[in-house]
Amino acid sequence: MDADPPGDRAFAEAALGHPVPLTLPAGPGGAVVAASLAGDPPRARVAWVGADGAVLARVATPPGRPSRWRPVVAATVAVEMAPELEDRIMVARAAPEAAAVQPVLATDEPVAPVPTGEAGLALVRIPPEVAVVAVDALDARGEPIGRLGRPGVSELTFDGASIGGRMGATHGMGAGIGAGRWAPGLADAAFEVGYDPWLPRWVPEGMERGRPRVEPDIAYPAAPPAIVIAWTGATGARVLLRQAPAPLASPDGGGFHAREVPIGEATGMLRTRGLVTLIWETPDRAFGLQVRGVPDEEEVALRVARSIAP
Repeated sequence: MDADPPGDRAFAEAALGHPVPLTLPAGPGGAVVAASLAGDPPRARVAWVGADGAVLARVATPPGRPSRWRPVVAATVAVEMAPELEDRIMVARAAPEAAAVQPVLATDEPVAPVPTGEAGLALVRIPPEVAVVAVDALDARGEPIGRLGRPGVSELTFDGASIGGRMGATHGMGAGIGAGRWAPGLADAAFEVGYDPWLPRWVPEGMERGRPRVEPDIAYPAAPPAIVIAWTGATGARVLLRQAPAPLASPDGGGFHAREVPIGEATGMLRTRGLVTLIWETPDRAFGLQVRGVPDEEEVALRVARSIAP
């Protein structure tokens, strides 16, 4: 990666009015690229600052939290404002365990590792219209410690007026049965994923627990898979519980149809429009609960969630 000249940082900070941990030198369009973090959960912001100090483009990427299990979050951002500015970069944020990130592009030429800077940020300029197949997180020895697959990489485009593109895959904790395989029993599932599932102490009377299902994370192929367990009853009633090691790389941001509810010391996001779902995280475990076909679905979801323990 090109050096990060101190003059570029000061120049970008003066134009943007906030600290800038990382910059890329001016590219073909003559604009310095500045990266910073904002919000909780944090999201990477990228801005292009012209030679005259004018801010030509600003783009905020989806929020993300790199961690030991999912050590890098990343997005590509293309600015298509010809003839004024055309550029494409990848901005990533890595966990403290990572010293560099390395994009894997759909080209014959490998991309050199990109050292992480302040707050784990990394910036690199990439060719236009070339797919990012994956992003590897590397330790100080250059050894890979985890990979973000293409489904988890957001691809954004800014044309000067609006932002388009594709959001990376989110956590999917509130989804139904997905791609994976059935395990013979809880012990087999625990052995395969590397952790013991936490089970509820209460489910509605008459429901029976089915076989556990092991579902890999499509965005993080090396992360521990999720365990999915369903309890079923008469007339299609079902309580489905998904769990995986925390924290999630794509935290649940709530939204118009979500409301916060207490789950022990954690705060969950409850959605009751259509299917009832509840998403929450403890320091060690992330959970997604889905309830259907039972009376008082919302109360059932809360009671099941609050009964879950190691």
